Amino acid sequence: MSENDIYGVWMQQALGEGSRRVPSLLEYFGSCRAVYEADEQEIRLSGILGPRELPRFFDTPLDMAAEIVEACRRLGYTIITPDDEEYPTRLRNIPDYPAALYICGTLPDIDDEACIAMVGTRRASRYGYSTATAIAKDLAACGAIVISGCARGIDTAAHQGALLSGGRTIAVLGCGINTRYNMENEGLRKVISTSGALISEYPPGSPPLSYHFPIRNRLISALSLGVIVVEAGAKSGSLITANLALEQGKDIFSVPGQLNSYLSKGTNRLIFDGAIPIESAADVLDEYVVKFPHRIVSNNLRDRNSRVYEKHVRPKWDKEALADKYGISPEELPKKPSKPPKPQKPAKNTPSANGVTKAEAQPAVQPAPLGMSESAQRVWHALTAAPKHFQNLMAELGMDSSELSRCITELALYGAVKVLPGNKYAKG
Repeated sequence: MSENDIYGVWMQQALGEGSRRVPSLLEYFGSCRAVYEADEQEIRLSGILGPRELPRFFDTPLDMAAEIVEACRRLGYTIITPDDEEYPTRLRNIPDYPAALYICGTLPDIDDEACIAMVGTRRASRYGYSTATAIAKDLAACGAIVISGCARGIDTAAHQGALLSGGRTIAVLGCGINTRYNMENEGLRKVISTSGALISEYPPGSPPLSYHFPIRNRLISALSLGVIVVEAGAKSGSLITANLALEQGKDIFSVPGQLNSYLSKGTNRLIFDGAIPIESAADVLDEYVVKFPHRIVSNNLRDRNSRVYEKHVRPKWDKEALADKYGISPEELPKKPSKPPKPQKPAKNTPSANGVTKAEAQPAVQPAPLGMSESAQRVWHALTAAPKHFQNLMAELGMDSSELSRCITELALYGAVKVLPGNKYAKG
């Protein structure tokens, strides 16, 4: 953090999040610090602030901003303001960009990245959840950064899909980064902060008020090249993000849905109004592969029947990596475990042709894939073909949400877990 961060934080507190006065004042005075140091007469003569805005502007003390900056320093958060070089140009192009952004994690050079936003309903169907996960997974595998809001439903699927491919994802929050909100995704937020970034224009401790989220949505679209809408009702909040993206000159992509499904009314209407219909990540990345050849990597972009398998994806069975980990040569590794053949089902409580009873014919417990961590093995053995909820797994294994999320991500990289809607998981 720089010494001038306090002035950006003060300016945001004085004007409020989402204020269109920020760009005007910065253009007139030159910097956040210059705005703070301007006297009352200069502010009034600029004609930028209205009668209702002036009292709050003059009554907001710098001490309030100093407390926020100190809290961010204690929590390990970064602050960037329009006075900083790393402030994204994509944000500067909107008429209401924030005077301060709070970041947990590492914010990449957004202007040099192929960032794709994905939004949709919080009450996602199985179709919507699996579709969003698959598209986000392939987007991140090809080098794109997936941006969403870390809410339930499609947002969760978008972030999880990106993480399952070993890719990067950014969550834009409508509350303070450390606020206890949507605790089912607490572990997911921690994983995102280690492999990407959590960002918010609301200072630490800010509650998740309902009007925060429409204001937040403009940042999701502004940071992105395009926005994918997966399942949205006729009056879904995701359509607000799509409309904002359209105003910002972004591309709008929509996943078609069933005509008789309420959750598809919004997405199908977007296509009717001119949004680009998509079936896969390839339909999205085709739009940007020429502009970002150094970021988007895929030799089989148009092959929808094959898994995108590039350097961004961790191989499920990497002999060289495993050999290096255990200090042996690749030839000394045991062969990759294979699934045992399904046994014939003899009649109940009767011996089979070879005299073995049904109980004796049961196959041995399949070992966990080689190279998996001990914690991930515990989770793998706890999973069954029947889905188990995240909270139930936490209680059964005695793990916290962060550790369990990391294990599930590792299992997914081995193809050993099925990620299902409703924060449920089954053995892969």
